[in-house]
Amino acid sequence: TIKDAYDDTSDVFDLLNSAEQGLYAISEGNIRKNYDKMSTLILQALNQIEEIKNKEDGLSGIPSGFSELDRVTSGWQRSDLIIIAARPGMGKTSFALNVMRNAAIDSNKKIGFFSLEMASEQLAMRLLCSEARVDSNLVRRGDLPKSKYKNLSLAVGPLSDSDIYLDDTPALGILELRAKARRLKNDVDIDMII
Repeated sequence: TIKDAYDDTSDVFDLLNSAEQGLYAISEGNIRKNYDKMSTLILQALNQIEEIKNKEDGLSGIPSGFSELDRVTSGWQRSDLIIIAARPGMGKTSFALNVMRNAAIDSNKKIGFFSLEMASEQLAMRLLCSEARVDSNLVRRGDLPKSKYKNLSLAVGPLSDSDIYLDDTPALGILELRAKARRLKNDVDIDMII
């Protein structure tokens, strides 16, 4: 409201998030979800079962590219919140980048990646080196053998053609993250957010 805009105690991101939520709700034509009738839910479940049956890989979600993990989860499901946790230096970012790469390149999914630690350029460099199967330390030092440059050039195509969207906004708060994720979903119909 106008009164809130002049209130010094209101956080600007709270106001922006609230305004964006209101506009989004109006544009979608519904303010809140109320209920679902069981007959509608059963029909949706049967349609989903039919879709899964017709898939060659048997996955109902987005494949991670890790066969054992996909076997257990049936792929990343639409409503899932997956938390990857480990001590520093254990490969969480590498794992997340590989999942993103596999979903985007192998399964043609649109992926949004929010990084609170690494710059987008650094993530892109890691992805490129991983895709080219070259040592990123050699690339950073400028010691990559000339014979390996072909690997880099071959890896550029699939990564450039993929629908990967990186955001490295520093000190990103949860409300701003939610607003950015909502905008990304609205703009490019994102399939997964990491």
